[in-house]
Amino acid sequence: MRLRRGEALLLLLLLAAYGWLFVFFERINNPNELVRVYAARALAEEQSWSIGRREIGFGRFVDVGRIHSAWGYVNDKALTCDVAGEQPPRCTGRLFAAKAPAASLLGAPVLMVLRAFGPPKKASAVFALRWVCVILPSVAFWILLRRWMLDSGVPEAAALVSTLCGALGSLSLTYGQMFAGHQMAALALGAAFLCAFWGSFRPFWVGFFCALGVALEYPSAPAAAILLAAALLRHRRGGLRVALGALPWMLVLAQFHWSAFGAPWSTPYGHLENPAFVRDIAPGFMGISWPSWERVYGSLFSPWLGLFFWAPWTALALLAPRWLRRFDLVPAAVIAYYLVFQITHALWRSGWTVGPRYITPVAPFAAISVALLVREAPRLLPILRGLGAAAVAATGLASAVCQGFPLEVINPLREVVGPLLAHGYVPGNLLQLLGVPGLWSALPYFVALAAAIALILQRSAVAIAIAAALIAIQWAAPPGEERGAVRFLAAQLEPDPPPGARPFTER
Repeated sequence: MRLRRGEALLLLLLLAAYGWLFVFFERINNPNELVRVYAARALAEEQSWSIGRREIGFGRFVDVGRIHSAWGYVNDKALTCDVAGEQPPRCTGRLFAAKAPAASLLGAPVLMVLRAFGPPKKASAVFALRWVCVILPSVAFWILLRRWMLDSGVPEAAALVSTLCGALGSLSLTYGQMFAGHQMAALALGAAFLCAFWGSFRPFWVGFFCALGVALEYPSAPAAAILLAAALLRHRRGGLRVALGALPWMLVLAQFHWSAFGAPWSTPYGHLENPAFVRDIAPGFMGISWPSWERVYGSLFSPWLGLFFWAPWTALALLAPRWLRRFDLVPAAVIAYYLVFQITHALWRSGWTVGPRYITPVAPFAAISVALLVREAPRLLPILRGLGAAAVAATGLASAVCQGFPLEVINPLREVVGPLLAHGYVPGNLLQLLGVPGLWSALPYFVALAAAIALILQRSAVAIAIAAALIAIQWAAPPGEERGAVRFLAAQLEPDPPPGARPFTER
């Protein structure tokens, strides 16, 4: 892919932001990422979806198998019982990742290559999978999306601002550094949009990427349906090729479900081995029920989770119906689906997270919407600049220290992010390995964030005022009374403290 004018700087910024810091807490054993890594290793080494077995040992149920022996326990599993009629978790049987299968299938070849250098360690496997399957595709996607914006008549300044907001001021930055389904599904759906609405219609690839999005994250299905319907309505041809493109991933889903759970329509959600997870998704129909004010406020506005708190620029996408028409509203329809999903789903709280992670695909479609919006209403550009700069500052700093805050944290910026950075705690990186101490080792990352903010603001007085006001509001939001989370997270970094960091004395 040859770079166009202005893309070299963007490429450097994205590589530094997405790839410089290795934000990985091995002792926390994040199940959202690692159960997919376990499944990728099972495919690579044993050609099986099963990551192990549950057996009875010493009077209790224990997880066994070669991967468990090497890497230890992992949560977020599905269990199929050996004896018909028994129900998880009180049975022996085979264990699987309780996730859609595509991420692990895509990651298996990476681990096959890694095995050539010896038995893979957990950290090295995660590092390789993140770079090959998430970081590099994310960087390429944002560059291509900017090209689509320019080719769609979006002014160059607005295209750059929209791209930086989406790439560095949203969930995309945090989950673009994790081998999980959230960002990968966002990329697949975004790719489907580009194949449908950029240049010539490519129906096979529209079907392929829509199906891939579902095979990466089951909740992507309605968003994929929106994109498919819009593409076929606009072009009025290509239905057969869309179906052919979707077929490979539909067969993967069917084979995974059949071999693991006994039927093509049987998903991991019906075989969860963790009783707490079963209770979490029990309310409503398939976890969906009427929204409440708690869900709306928590999902959209709260400092601990809110989409508009962490990425306030995405709120501008809600204005799309006022200025945009017809197929320019397709991204807004995808956003609307994900917002409804977020506030109606039983798991709206999202666990340990930076922002509402289940709706990570909002990021590219919000970037598309605001780019088209500013094309039609240029006077909104200074507002987008201010909102976007505040988002890059908040999300960028949070993503520099962890990928998920404990549930007891009320204002992560004040309770976790500020204290960790003030003490010089940053994750592993190349300069840290070379002995550069403290925050200095993360300098390329912070320079990338600062450069992005400068490019977004462009010395606009209105934008600077909006960004300053929002940043003040974000950091002024009241913290919780509990202060154990920052010390817990600090203790998970290896080594604790990192070189040049000032340790937390109270444990």
